[in-house]
Amino acid sequence: MIRTWKGRGLVLVAVAPLLGVVPTAAVARADHSGPPPRPRTHAAPSKPKAQPKSKTKTKTKPKTKHAKHAKPKSKADAKPKAVKAKKDEAHVQHVRAVQLQMGAPKQDVVPGRTYEWTYRVVANGPARSGKAVFRTTLPKPLAFVSGERNCTSSRERRVVCRLGTIGRGQEIAGSIRARVSKRAQPDLRISPRGVVSWAGTRVTRRFPAVRVAPTADLALSQSAPSRSRAGAAIPYAMKVRNLGPGTATNVTVWSAGPVKIVGRDTACMPYGRGNLCSIGTLKPGRSRTVHVKAVPRRDVRAGTVLESSWRASSPTADPDPANNAMAVRTRITGRR
Repeated sequence: MIRTWKGRGLVLVAVAPLLGVVPTAAVARADHSGPPPRPRTHAAPSKPKAQPKSKTKTKTKPKTKHAKHAKPKSKADAKPKAVKAKKDEAHVQHVRAVQLQMGAPKQDVVPGRTYEWTYRVVANGPARSGKAVFRTTLPKPLAFVSGERNCTSSRERRVVCRLGTIGRGQEIAGSIRARVSKRAQPDLRISPRGVVSWAGTRVTRRFPAVRVAPTADLALSQSAPSRSRAGAAIPYAMKVRNLGPGTATNVTVWSAGPVKIVGRDTACMPYGRGNLCSIGTLKPGRSRTVHVKAVPRRDVRAGTVLESSWRASSPTADPDPANNAMAVRTRITGRR
């Protein structure tokens, strides 16, 4: 049995309890003021309950992993940085404590000659005072000659200069004289290392590099008669040799004396109060002989010993200039 009630827009369908089944066409319609329908129990999903757990797990896992890896990285990075900072600080203190300035010959050094190397020590602190010592070991092309009174050497190479006690802000200068070996190779660069210690600190520097000059040893020999008549031409023969080891460039021979060249060699010409002869380039072991004739000047009288000097030179460094020059004497006799 089915009954219906109508009133205020509400339609109810009543079904007799004896049937036990609700018809599918039954519809309940309510206005907006009524309470919302209750959710069905079978529609509630089970997965939303597990979502909060998964969210917490995804948030915590990266943090814990990142924190675990971050600690060893920070320690490993911090350790070398701290060591580097300590080294930099020690280096700054080391440099500030004492300074060493070096000086060397300005020009190329010639084998066989002696030159001076200078140094200057400046004490900056932090110590108030201390003993200063300068040390250097000369390379094989150099041999110790002399130094300050407080300098000593062993085997001509190891040099120790005890500079005494100097205070903070003071400076002291010194020098070392050394001879260049005759066997030093041309174009070799020499740069000795110097070490200064003061108040527990130590600084090492090198002297400015100097170059061994290319060398050529010129030797001059000359011949002339021991006697000559007044007004007669005197024959001269000049021989220039290059004993090496390098090539001598632009070799010239200059003469001075009361003579005038008359029988001129093509290489010779008057120059000032003397004569200049151009020899040119001489390789090691080569030589050239120049023949000239000269007459005494008018003021040279009979009985006078006429002396003329000759000197060979070249822009190439000469380690032994003693054999570059010579003088010849000729006695002027009366006319026959």
